[in-house]
Amino acid sequence: MQRKIKSNKKEYIKRVDKTVEEIKKLPLHKMDEELRYLKKAFDIAYKNDIFSLYNFDKNTQEKLKLKLFSKLTPYSGNLSFLAIQILAANSIMAKNDFKRKKYFFNKKCGIAINHLRSNKTHVRAKKYKNGYLLNGILTWASGYRIFDRLLIGFHYENKEYEVLASFEKSKSFKILETPKTFVGQGLNTINVYLENFFVKEINIVSANNIGNYTKNKSLSKTVHFALYGIALGAIDKLDSHTLKNSSKIKLKDIKKRFLNSNNGEELDNLRVELFCLAQDIITTGMVINGGKSILHDSYLQRYYKELIMFNSNGLNATIKNIFLNKFTQA
Repeated sequence: MQRKIKSNKKEYIKRVDKTVEEIKKLPLHKMDEELRYLKKAFDIAYKNDIFSLYNFDKNTQEKLKLKLFSKLTPYSGNLSFLAIQILAANSIMAKNDFKRKKYFFNKKCGIAINHLRSNKTHVRAKKYKNGYLLNGILTWASGYRIFDRLLIGFHYENKEYEVLASFEKSKSFKILETPKTFVGQGLNTINVYLENFFVKEINIVSANNIGNYTKNKSLSKTVHFALYGIALGAIDKLDSHTLKNSSKIKLKDIKKRFLNSNNGEELDNLRVELFCLAQDIITTGMVINGGKSILHDSYLQRYYKELIMFNSNGLNATIKNIFLNKFTQA
């Protein structure tokens, strides 16, 4: 049964707080490295129903999303990374008024659609009976063995499509590798070779002109929320009161600016500025805190790695050029 939008915000925050209290009992640094611990955390969050933001209006969703990432990311950036995936899948289904959305809202859905921003086709399709046969390579599909469904992007007749399918190995869904990474190994990110992989017509979520995904992505603030959450967590772990107070003031200022912006170009620049601020807070904090900062279970070294993980997600040529120009003009 759909929840009542107006009366449910406080109850949602309580569910988020309950989730945080439960995952705090897990070995947090192991959630970055080992699938089993991250899966436990995700299952806790899923059980507590913190991914059902589609029940709220758009403005409320954004406010609650900021609350979610502010509370969750300081304890596990990896869990927040998975949250980005399932929230995106749910949002895409809701936005497109997908006929089977209620069924898939009750599934654990990941996404493999970032390749749609490329200027070439990575996954192509041909019509087959009551669906399509997909061929190509999916890279960086996170949450294998955590998610049970996957939203896949593909091209067909000069349009870009999104379709939901099972996220499991088969003869036509071949796992190429699980890349070794310096952060987020617990995400169990895989590369997949699709060979005549059949998807059903009834599971098509969207069909738009090529370029639609890139256009919508530029206005998303989700990565901003995650970077903000990391900065919040880092500030809490600083030993220096001077650094802590100065960091709070700077972070509050940039938070106000990205919350008030709906301009794609401005948001891209603010994302770069937010990353640089978070990086400065973390690295300065590690220096002030001393040698203990490099201990394996240290929060700051984990924040540093997760900061890189989030900022490597959803990059486009514009953001890359902002970083490059910032460096060369310094």
